[in-house]
Amino acid sequence: MRTRIIATLGPASDTEDVLGAMVAAGMTFARLNFSHGDHAEHRRRADLVRHAAKSLGRTVDLIQDLQGPKIRTVHVPQTQLHIGDLLSLGAPGQANVIPISEPAVLTGVQAGQRIYLDDGAIELEVTRVQPGSVDCRVLVGGPIEGNEGVVFPSSAIDLPALTERDIDDLAVGRDLAVEWVALSFVQRPEDIDALRQRIDWDARIIAKIETAAALDHLDAIVERSDAVMVARGDLGVAIRRARVPLVQKDILYSCRQRSVHGIVATEMLLSMVQHSHPTRAEVGDVATAVLDGCHAVMLSEETAIGAYPTLAVAEMREIIETVEASPYYVWD
Repeated sequence: MRTRIIATLGPASDTEDVLGAMVAAGMTFARLNFSHGDHAEHRRRADLVRHAAKSLGRTVDLIQDLQGPKIRTVHVPQTQLHIGDLLSLGAPGQANVIPISEPAVLTGVQAGQRIYLDDGAIELEVTRVQPGSVDCRVLVGGPIEGNEGVVFPSSAIDLPALTERDIDDLAVGRDLAVEWVALSFVQRPEDIDALRQRIDWDARIIAKIETAAALDHLDAIVERSDAVMVARGDLGVAIRRARVPLVQKDILYSCRQRSVHGIVATEMLLSMVQHSHPTRAEVGDVATAVLDGCHAVMLSEETAIGAYPTLAVAEMREIIETVEASPYYVWD
């Protein structure tokens, strides 16, 4: 099997027995998602997966996935938003606003632009920009609460590639001697340089492509990275959803041209969070990524919080092996 499987660790894969079964099923990389959980949890999971792999005589690389400058809602009680509702976004501590973690970005917002909450599930339209806040109308409603992602696809967002939290988390990655560090929300090739200057152990860098700005500098970003991830969740909010499959092909082609590893991620077998079998569409999605020439495919919620983490890995492996054995698979 040439195409590798990355599995995200979480509460569903929190015992050595489950991790051992996932390794046996085909997991070759374990992702520690530093957007969730604390340092103690990540240390414990890293120890568990390494012990499980060693007991089976296998090698599993650890990927530390940094949160990056993702903007999130802060301290919001569960609230139901309805179409036509009016609301404001602002800084924590302001009255009558939904607070966000990086309110400074609101200075780059203009009336008429869209803002997305909960990774695109909720859509807002900016109606007025005020000092320190923006007023919005709800176009697509739904429930929100604290720690939901906030995306400004049409606005110029100037945030550093590495946050103070990322720098603290990198110290944990060094202690764990992770083999890979994934940088979130890359916008320019210099972001890769900034991370590489911080890594003082033998680790390689994964650039996550999930912003529209990154596509303007794609080849340069690929050249400076050791691997590139098509992070389709946030990317599918930053650009039109219909473009994502084509951009996926562009990214993987650029990786192949430069001998850089290409990874496809997000919602690959998402129905397996609750069900023991994937949908036919999900099978086709994984197969397409393999046919496009990716080097690895990634499971997220499926193995972090899903009911069938081992089955998800096994299903992924079966799809990969079937595609790679076909005459349509042309990659060495």
